[in-house]
Amino acid sequence: MARSPDARQWGIRVKQTMLGASESNATLTATPKPHGEIRRIMVMAYGHIADVLPSFAALHALRETYPAAHITVFAVEYVREMFERCPDVDKVLIIQDFKHKGTRRGKLEQLARLLRLAPQLYGRYDMALVLHAQTRFLSRLAWVSGARIRAGFDDGERLPTLNRLARPLTTRVSFREENRRVLEAVGVTTMGTGLALEPSEEDTRAARDLLAAEGVTDGELLIGLHPGSHWTCQQWDAAEWSAVADELVTRHHARLVITGSADEDDWARAITDGMMVKDARVINATGKTSIMQFAALIQQLTCLVCVNSAASQIALAVRTPVVNLVGYENPVWTAPLASEPMTIVRGCDDSTAKESWCPYNVWGKLSQCHRAECIGIGGLSLIRRERVMREVERWLQADPASSIRV
Repeated sequence: MARSPDARQWGIRVKQTMLGASESNATLTATPKPHGEIRRIMVMAYGHIADVLPSFAALHALRETYPAAHITVFAVEYVREMFERCPDVDKVLIIQDFKHKGTRRGKLEQLARLLRLAPQLYGRYDMALVLHAQTRFLSRLAWVSGARIRAGFDDGERLPTLNRLARPLTTRVSFREENRRVLEAVGVTTMGTGLALEPSEEDTRAARDLLAAEGVTDGELLIGLHPGSHWTCQQWDAAEWSAVADELVTRHHARLVITGSADEDDWARAITDGMMVKDARVINATGKTSIMQFAALIQQLTCLVCVNSAASQIALAVRTPVVNLVGYENPVWTAPLASEPMTIVRGCDDSTAKESWCPYNVWGKLSQCHRAECIGIGGLSLIRRERVMREVERWLQADPASSIRV
């Protein structure tokens, strides 16, 4: 079994790489266009929750720079609710996720989509920004809009689809830093660093009602378990979750809340069925919340334990301490800032991590994959339950205002 890295040393590397912030802003030459010239902005925030949550800070910076502009976000259906509730967004347009990524058929699918969208977009925007995702489809979408200012990362296109290129990446950086560089390309340098998601009073009421219906009373220690992922290779074995759940109940008398989507109900039941403590009164909340209600539910917890998924990013956004289980994949993209309450538990270090572990060669090409035989092969099988328990207990003993522990 691979030996766990020294967490402090690894944490320093993450912070340095993630921020990429040692490069001075003094090298920037772009300046924001006058307000009157930028009246309509299209922002492409493609991806699922963990991909798009960092875009909220970018949208807020755009709103501050162009307070009268009409901002339209292009996103997939899965995250519609998040953007519709964002105060800095005027309109959300849905881009259907592609079914044939990474294949020749996928290229035809993208071309057909461009031809269909072009008449709806052309001449309607003054500025087009491609946040985070670096795909030729999104760059071409910006180009067919006819926007005078089109910003994003160079995607190697022969045609000049973008005319405001973000500073190139020389190493892997966080999604937040990628977005910051795109904004810098159009002269917007006021983007904040933190993640933020604000559940409404109705969301909070729904979360509290869910807990009350399960008999949760004020003062009870609530710990969340989020075992599900869009990728089964990024999941931890159910038996490991059951063992951790038993210890949390017996040693800390915690009430446990298992969260996830509706199709992860079987996974939650496998965990509870595998527990030795049969009277633990575990709350199965899978499929019982919308995204914003989920954020409100996470906000009620003392701590969350999750695989490296959207749940970890939502926990950061609502300031709930989180123990994040990460396998071979590079955690830099969604790593926390020093002030954010996350512990990253990784079963390997960079010297033992594998670049490609997927036997089907679909990791990084599709949006999700649920082959049951792949559970744990992404490196989570290397994580020891004793380490997870230690990190949870550190958060239980910590000052709520304490910063990241790595």
